[in-house]
Amino acid sequence: MRILLLLLATFVLSACPHTTPPPKDEIKDPALIRGGIEAHTAQFTSARFKEVVLDYFGDGERVKVRQLILVKSPGFLRVQTRMPGSDEVMSLLVSDGTTFAMHRRDTNDYYSGPATKENIARLLPVDLSARDVSRVMVGGAPWDRFDEQDAEPTLSWDSAKGAYAYAVRRREGGKLVMWVRHQDFSVVGVTETNGKGDTVYQYTTEDWKGKTGRALPDFRRFVWPARDLDFSMDVGETQLDIDLPDSLFELEPPPGSHLHAL
Repeated sequence: MRILLLLLATFVLSACPHTTPPPKDEIKDPALIRGGIEAHTAQFTSARFKEVVLDYFGDGERVKVRQLILVKSPGFLRVQTRMPGSDEVMSLLVSDGTTFAMHRRDTNDYYSGPATKENIARLLPVDLSARDVSRVMVGGAPWDRFDEQDAEPTLSWDSAKGAYAYAVRRREGGKLVMWVRHQDFSVVGVTETNGKGDTVYQYTTEDWKGKTGRALPDFRRFVWPARDLDFSMDVGETQLDIDLPDSLFELEPPPGSHLHAL
C-alpha cells in the first residue's frame, strides 16, 4: 500500500504542469520593464554572429543557407548570405537603422530605402525592421513592432513560462506579447495573435549560453503563418564587443547594377 501511494503521488506530481511563482521583488510597472530591457540591450555595443545556418520552410520548399550577421549599437545591421556549399556572397544587406541598402549578385539588383520590416523582409523574412533585428539579436525587444500598435502596455507574471508577459493590444484585434526574464531582462520570445486567438507571428529562442546578463540564444525560430514561413537561425559562434567600423554598414551600388528605390 505504501509503495502504491508513493507511485500515485509521483504520477500526480508529474502530471501537474510546472509553474514558477513570481519573484519576491516582482516588477509591476511596464515602464520599469521597458527600462530594464533597454539597459540590457545597451550593454552590447556590437556583436558578430558567425556561421549562422538559416533553415527556411515556405511555399512547400525548404532552403538552407549560411549567413554572417553583424549588429552594432544603436541600430546598425549587416547580413551576408552565402551560396550553399560555397564562400561566395549571394546577397548583402546593410542598414544604419533608418535606411537600408541591399544587393543581390545573382540578378545584380540594388535596393535602397527606409529600413522597414517590409523592406528588410526582402532578404531576412523576420517581419522586423532593421532596428528591431539588431535589438532581437542581442536579446532585446522589437520596439518598433510594439510601438506601432499605439497602445498602452500591460504587465503580468506568467507562471507557466516563468517570465514577465509584456503585452499591447493590436489595432486589428488580438494582442502582441513578449516574455521577459526577471534575472537580466532578456526577451526570450514574442507571440502575436489576432482577435480569434490565432497566431499571426511568433519568435522563440533556445540554447541560451553565457553568463547571466550577457547570455544570448544560439537558436532562434520565426513563424509567420500568413506567408507560410517557418524558419530558424542556428548560430555557430557569437562574438561580442568587437570593433566594427561604420563603413561595414554602408553599401554603394555596384557598377552596372539595376537600381530600385523603395
